[in-house]
Amino acid sequence: MAMREEEKFRQMLEEPVNRLIPRLAIPSMVSMIVVAVYNMADTFFVSRLGTSASAAVGVVFSMAAIIQAIAFMIGMGCGNEISRLLGAKEQEEAERYVAVGFFTELIIGTMIAIIAGIFVETLVYALGSTKTIAPYAMQYARIILFGSPFMMASLGMNNMLRFQGNSFYSMIGISTGGVINMFLDPLFIYVGKMGIGGDSYRHSGFAITMPDHASLCSDYHGQYVFPNHRISA
Repeated sequence: MAMREEEKFRQMLEEPVNRLIPRLAIPSMVSMIVVAVYNMADTFFVSRLGTSASAAVGVVFSMAAIIQAIAFMIGMGCGNEISRLLGAKEQEEAERYVAVGFFTELIIGTMIAIIAGIFVETLVYALGSTKTIAPYAMQYARIILFGSPFMMASLGMNNMLRFQGNSFYSMIGISTGGVINMFLDPLFIYVGKMGIGGDSYRHSGFAITMPDHASLCSDYHGQYVFPNHRISA
């Protein structure tokens, strides 16, 4: 059960730093390890399709990294302000920042998907694709771009959870996604005979349907909430 609001407030302000930092840092470290292992597993499965498919994933990965960087920027910016407001017990203002951050991620992700989707051929060549790799890279990029608004929203909520002091819930969301994706990769690529498209469909589909931070922290009223703070959408 999540801590009551007052207990969480006292923990963040009064608990000794030498105990508080490991409590917040260890779940984040676990999340990073899971993501690293997942990336290695993903590279292994795709590499078995051939060198062109593997190279296409490498080309599109740089685009995905830019999208993730934008999502982190928004999530961390809002998270900093949210943590400051929660420390000042200005809960309503903190809730507004969560809503602004969440919907900003969705809107910017949608804009990126539309603009990059229109110029996807130019984009993959700008990222270093060759004529041999370009067909694979464009196929992969289009599907990744389709899921980018949902991926950005999930990453933003992840960072806002951490800044609230709930890095454990952030770890659950990321670790669940990473583990399930490792099992879905061979199913989509080999069993479903979808090739590199299967990898991208799996990636984007899971960004949409994964039990991410918003749904992990939602109640039966259908509102977005943190474990301690209800956020009206």
